[in-house]
Amino acid sequence: MKKIKFSKLNGQGNDFIIVNATTGRLDLSKIQIIKMCNKNYGVGADGLILVRPSEVSDLKMEYYNNDGSIAEMCGNGIRCIARFAYENNLIKSKNISIETLAGIKKISIDTRDNEVVNIKVNMGIPEFRPENIPVNIKNKTEVFNHKISIDSKKFFINCISMGNPHCVIFLQEGEDINTIPLSKWGFKLENYKIFPNKTNVEFVQIKNDRELNMRVWERGIGETLACGTGACAAAVCAIKLKKVKGNNIIVNLMGGKLNVIWDPLIPDVFLEGRVDHNFDGEYFI
Repeated sequence: MKKIKFSKLNGQGNDFIIVNATTGRLDLSKIQIIKMCNKNYGVGADGLILVRPSEVSDLKMEYYNNDGSIAEMCGNGIRCIARFAYENNLIKSKNISIETLAGIKKISIDTRDNEVVNIKVNMGIPEFRPENIPVNIKNKTEVFNHKISIDSKKFFINCISMGNPHCVIFLQEGEDINTIPLSKWGFKLENYKIFPNKTNVEFVQIKNDRELNMRVWERGIGETLACGTGACAAAVCAIKLKKVKGNNIIVNLMGGKLNVIWDPLIPDVFLEGRVDHNFDGEYFI
C-alpha cells in the first residue's frame, strides 16, 4: 500500500483532487481514480488532476473526470492548479503557462496580502467548425439554433469547443432553469448520436443584458455546481447570438459566479473567478 499526498480545491463548487506528480513517477489506474473521486469510498471530487512537469510550459495538467475518463481541458481545474502550484512553490511567478491536451494556457494570479483572490486564464479561441468540435452535422460551417429531437422533445442546440465539446441550449420563454430535468436531458444529450466524443451540456437562461444563469451537465461526471469551459461556451454563444450586450459577461452557476470576457475581434476567451483551497490530506492506494 502506497501513501500519496493530495490537496482538495474548488472553483465555484467544482471540486478537484490535485496531486503533485512533478517529481518521481506517479501513475494511477482508472479504478484508483474512480475510488479517490468517490465521496463514499474516497475523497470525493468532480475530477482528479496530476500536476506533471512540462518541456514546453511551466507545468502540465493531466486531468481525469470522476469516471476515470480523460478530458482535454477543464477551466476551473486549470485555475485550481494555478493556486495549488503557487501555494506549494512549484512556480515563482504570478503569470504562468500550463500545458493541456487543448494546448498551452496562460494564467495570471491575483493576490491580496499574499492570499490568492482571483485567477484568470486565457482559454484560447473558441472553435465553431463542426468537424473540430466534433459534432456530426453535414453542410454547416457553424452549428447555431440547430433543431434536434430526442424522445419527441425538441431542442435548439448551439455547439462549440473550448478545447472540449459543448452543447449550449437557451431556455425558451416560460421555462425555469431551476426545474429543468437536467439529469434526464443532460445524459441523453451527452450521449446523443451526433456527438462522436460525447459532449458537455449547458442549459442557459438570460438573466439580463450582462448576466446568464446556467446549469451544467459535464461529460463523464454528471451535473456539477460549476464548469469553467461551460461558462465560456455559454457566454460566447450568448454574445455571438446577441442575447447579451458587451463583451464582459457574468455567468451565475449553482456554486457561484464566473466572469467571461470575449471580444470576437481579439478573439481569445478569458475566464476568471475565485478558487478556494478546501484541505490537504493523504490517501492510501
